[in-house]
Amino acid sequence: MQSQFRLAALAAALLAAGAAHAGVTFDANIENDTTFKGKQGTTKRDTANGGRIELNAKAELVKSGDNFVNAKASLIIPTSSTDKVGVDDAWIQFGNSAADLKIGRQEAADLFPLGKDVVVEAAASGYGYRANALRGRKGDGQLHAVAGLNAAPGLRVELGLVTEKSGKSYGVRPTVVYTAGQLTLRAGMESIKQDAYDQNTDSFVNNVWTRDTNPIAASSSTGFGVSGGYSLGQGVGLNVNYSKNSDLNATSVGLNAVIGAAGLGMVQDKTGANKATTYYAAYSFPLMGVKGASITPAISSSKATGVENLSAFKVRLNYAF
Repeated sequence: MQSQFRLAALAAALLAAGAAHAGVTFDANIENDTTFKGKQGTTKRDTANGGRIELNAKAELVKSGDNFVNAKASLIIPTSSTDKVGVDDAWIQFGNSAADLKIGRQEAADLFPLGKDVVVEAAASGYGYRANALRGRKGDGQLHAVAGLNAAPGLRVELGLVTEKSGKSYGVRPTVVYTAGQLTLRAGMESIKQDAYDQNTDSFVNNVWTRDTNPIAASSSTGFGVSGGYSLGQGVGLNVNYSKNSDLNATSVGLNAVIGAAGLGMVQDKTGANKATTYYAAYSFPLMGVKGASITPAISSSKATGVENLSAFKVRLNYAF
């Protein structure tokens, strides 16, 4: 708890000092979610409330000739006193107009964008594959580096490297993003390998500490994802996604649209004979006519193999300041 207070105090001090540091911008927003989940099998209806405060520090793109250095840091403070303060983004990027390198906690190119995904509650979890296992923002002790190449006008090629110390896993993720006018195409693959290791679990029973060792076998998998987006102008955009991992016998298909303040979509995740199909929609309204404040009601409905259907409703309050 003391570490949370120290992080929050440091973030507040950084925000207060923002005006004194040229070349750096600071912003923040608060988000509050109230979620209602319907009854599913023996699980009763449930209402939950949560949220977070996001504090961002962004370095303006500073150049020396054709060379540049850029950076971003984001601190997430949960509104619940029992949750831990965490870091969302913490990266530095440097290079020139032809090539660059970004190192740190980040999210790489999205090969399966969901659009306005305020609430997407699947009736059964763990199905499908969305080509995002190596996208980023994973566990502690991780190296994440993305080398980028601006190969041609509108053509961006990236190669990501991720290593995870705690899970003894590592992998590479090459992606290509091509933009031509209103059309955006994304394609990529990710190859993951995990070495064999012993997973230790400690427990305290009858005043005695015990350690259980669970051997984890070596494994590997390779998957790919493709996505196409088209902007119709005036805040209207369509997107279709497909990804597959044959080693996991898993596929995912997605279709979504954003129409101004509204968004709707469908995603189907499948592993073997098990399938989960989820439909979702959301709409954002201005809140009390105040700039940066909004209220977004959202709904999702899902059905999956072997379980009852699940419906969810969420109301999100957001205020950027």
